[in-house]
Amino acid sequence: MPKQKVTAEEILRKSMKVFNAKGYHNTSMAQIADECGLLKGSIYHYFKSKEQLMQAVIEYLHQKYKEKVFSIAYQPDLTSREKLEEYIVFSENLFIGSNDGCLMGNIALETVNTNANFAKSLRAFFQEWINAMAHIFEVDYGKQRALEISKECVAEIEGALMLKRVFQEDDYLHKAHQRILQRGIKTKQT
Repeated sequence: MPKQKVTAEEILRKSMKVFNAKGYHNTSMAQIADECGLLKGSIYHYFKSKEQLMQAVIEYLHQKYKEKVFSIAYQPDLTSREKLEEYIVFSENLFIGSNDGCLMGNIALETVNTNANFAKSLRAFFQEWINAMAHIFEVDYGKQRALEISKECVAEIEGALMLKRVFQEDDYLHKAHQRILQRGIKTKQT
């Protein structure tokens, strides 16, 4: 029997699982409603369309990363190495043992050329991630080189997540993190 009450945030969280497993184009509103324990028509009370729901998912996830992950880069009480280590712990806790990959990366690959709204929001997410990483590397490399390194790091992590998903081997992500940690910090910090 379907649930009668659910919050928009619950729908967003449960939708993320379905979108990540099936992709945007292969996900139906009926599948999302089923995951939420709702009748299909009830979803439309919260979101007018699948596109509006996906846009809300992207914005919701971006905000969560901003609060819980990107903010690590700006913590003044941590060294650059400690910041990178916290990023790694978060990433490995989230992705090791799962073969769904990164929802933002998956949706970007699937929709960036077909949906301008998604593309704009996804670019904002990845740019904020790059900026946060660059903030960490600025101490040792200066602004321009830090930006280059951070772009390389984000690309390496996303590539590792893709290969991890393709080969179903967690080691791709673990090794990418170790390379980032090794090349990321120029000076020895205590």
